[in-house]
Amino acid sequence: MYQLWQEPWLPSLPPYEVGLEERAKDINKKLEKVPIIGLIGMGGIGKTTLAQKIYHMFHKQYEKFSFLEDVKSKNLDIVLRRLLHDLCGQIKPNGEDVNNYDLKCITNCMMSKKVLVVIDDVQTEKDLKVLLQVLVVKGDEINNKVIITCRNWQILKSQGVSEDGKVDMALLNVEQARELFSYHVFKDLSKPIHKGFENIFDKIVKACAGLPLSLEVMGGFLHTHIHLEVEDQLLIWEEALQKLNNMEPLYGDENDRLCSTLEICYNALAKSERNMFLDVACFFCGFKLKTVIRIWDSSRSPRINLSNLQSKSFLKVGKNGEIIIHDQLRDLGRKIASQDQKNRLWDPKKTLHILRNEMVVTMCFCCFDFIKLFFTLH
Repeated sequence: MYQLWQEPWLPSLPPYEVGLEERAKDINKKLEKVPIIGLIGMGGIGKTTLAQKIYHMFHKQYEKFSFLEDVKSKNLDIVLRRLLHDLCGQIKPNGEDVNNYDLKCITNCMMSKKVLVVIDDVQTEKDLKVLLQVLVVKGDEINNKVIITCRNWQILKSQGVSEDGKVDMALLNVEQARELFSYHVFKDLSKPIHKGFENIFDKIVKACAGLPLSLEVMGGFLHTHIHLEVEDQLLIWEEALQKLNNMEPLYGDENDRLCSTLEICYNALAKSERNMFLDVACFFCGFKLKTVIRIWDSSRSPRINLSNLQSKSFLKVGKNGEIIIHDQLRDLGRKIASQDQKNRLWDPKKTLHILRNEMVVTMCFCCFDFIKLFFTLH
């Protein structure tokens, strides 16, 4: 059936926003200086949402525009079809692949028009290389701009995206986190928190640690129980916090948005990177990077793997050289490690149980609290 060309697709925005407009304006100013912006950060931090906001606010400043959603889950030919449609007004008949002539049409548009393209959630260097070859972004007379969301900075860097275009996504501050969580729980910011809920409210916000997806999932889950009696609601809140700390699905479904998002990120790591991430999650949060490198065997390539984990947004190095990992990623790592209880003994009580009841001879890296507990019980 013959299809009529339609206006480029406009992605939807979340029902409630916290700080998005200011951040979008900052990125737009940055676009005046560089042709490509890379929004980098862990899963659930809001890269796509920010890209959607920028696109909504500023796409009318361009002659042509296209939002390429969730590139990692699509065949590259489908992505190129979307570009051809949005920028050139052409629709390929079913069964026909995008050819060199089609690619030239896209490139000619990029070179002759003022164009904005968002590449959302790219995951491979191969796909990005093809897209950036088509989307001409070099030359003093070319005014097109590209925004890319990605969890791995190395993918963008390998394709020539400059450090000036790198934007490390920031977590929400405490006030922003409280506001977003409150909206998703109550759907009405004027509604006060129930008396007696203040403490658990703050604990949940703290446990989410500024991660928008975590705040949204927790708030949405608790909203579904808002019809219960106050006493029952409080019990639900306490159990939900426990599940969050244990990285257990709130809805009893392994496809829970928060858990699945973080687990997809973890599964994308190489085996050596996974092992090093689990070590960090169980033992080395807050340790000096230099100290951790000395602890690991040089045969494990600790510097390379740690650098890769940084590029993939699994950890950061603080101003004083300490390793920083988001609480949700830490808890995910500990949950995964706990499935093999004799591999990484990070929990003092479980470690003592294994040492006493199974007579396992082991060596593990422990914190001062473990040593104190061990000698207290003996």
